[in-house]
Amino acid sequence: MDAAAPLKINPVRNIITILAALPLFAGSAFGWGCQGHQVIALIARTHLTPAASTAVDKLLSENPIDPALSRFCRVHPADLLADSATWADDERNVIKNDGWHYVDIPLSVTSGDAMEWCPPKTGCIITALANALDYLRSKSQSDVKRAEALRYVVHLISDMTQPLHAEDDHDQGGNCETVSLPSAERPTNLHSLWDSGLLAQEVSNKKLTDEQLVSEIDHEFSDKFSAWSKAPVDPQAWAWESHEMAVKVIYGNLRPQIPLAPFNAGDATKESCDAEKASSAALHITIGSEYSDAALPVIHAQMAKAAYRTAGILNEIFK
Repeated sequence: MDAAAPLKINPVRNIITILAALPLFAGSAFGWGCQGHQVIALIARTHLTPAASTAVDKLLSENPIDPALSRFCRVHPADLLADSATWADDERNVIKNDGWHYVDIPLSVTSGDAMEWCPPKTGCIITALANALDYLRSKSQSDVKRAEALRYVVHLISDMTQPLHAEDDHDQGGNCETVSLPSAERPTNLHSLWDSGLLAQEVSNKKLTDEQLVSEIDHEFSDKFSAWSKAPVDPQAWAWESHEMAVKVIYGNLRPQIPLAPFNAGDATKESCDAEKASSAALHITIGSEYSDAALPVIHAQMAKAAYRTAGILNEIFK
């Protein structure tokens, strides 16, 4: 869908307002990076039924991405689903949809109603995914709108499984936490590390192609396909699941630990982020093999989960 005809909200459900002003320094950045999103889509593709695969390609090919849209990812896969998987990030500069990609649940919160952390004016990933699914399922919507909804569904399911897209504790989903990889020339941040850094390091060390990575992850979790693809579609439960991963694995395994600060809703400012970067940098957190060895199985599992959920949903919609 082009910028002139953006995905509209369902006013009854009061979920997303496209024209609402987003907070200047809201939450998380990209989820899984270009390679991660594309690999998830390629895994999903291998599990689509022939009918679903044909319907997906027909919808995407007949309603293509605007060629004038500036694309962040340099590699554009021939597979239409994989190429579409990163489109929602490219759209950020067109319709300012940043708030749709995450839900900012503080690390100190471990249960409750996730919607408490979903701003009514801008929405969050929970409401954005629910809205996109409604559009994709609706036969009354135009194919142009359904193609856009499909691109959002593929992208947001993946974002939902990136644990730092379900966490924000004064650090914008890890974007304000400074860490270092021994092999890197300069420090990075925790969010970037989980978006792409750890996966890129693994791919480089093993000299894997995207096809080999797809095969490796899919083979590793093939016995989970039935359970993960047929489970109820529950964005709130998925958000809590990712949040728990962020608490226990991403932050829990850091050495030294980053002290938890009391959560204040007004903390998401450039000044507080700069202060947090400096504070975490002073801890000299180095991501060694022990951390990576614990993180990569989680990254693989979350990517497989996103792929299988995507395949299950598309198989059901396009049956």
